[in-house]
Amino acid sequence: MKVIVRSFATFRKILENEREVECLEGATVGDLIYMLIAERPALRDAIFAAPGILQDHVNILRNGRNIHFEEGLQTAVADRDVISLFPPVGGG
Repeated sequence: MKVIVRSFATFRKILENEREVECLEGATVGDLIYMLIAERPALRDAIFAAPGILQDHVNILRNGRNIHFEEGLQTAVADRDVISLFPPVGGG
């Protein structure tokens, strides 16, 4: 199955703006993130505070809904889902 990954702000320095990723049936958001980390190791420190623990204010959306309100990194992905990665953002 194919999943679309979109990255925003500083994550664009590590990943492309948008790309299709081939995943196995039954894959989760966590599986997808670890696949991306295997290709781009710098993503690990940008996303995780510790293994399996997202950094504060990192937001990952599946089809526009924050995975925090679903099953977190265990949220299942389906064919043609859109996964959006947002890093912490500061401002004032």
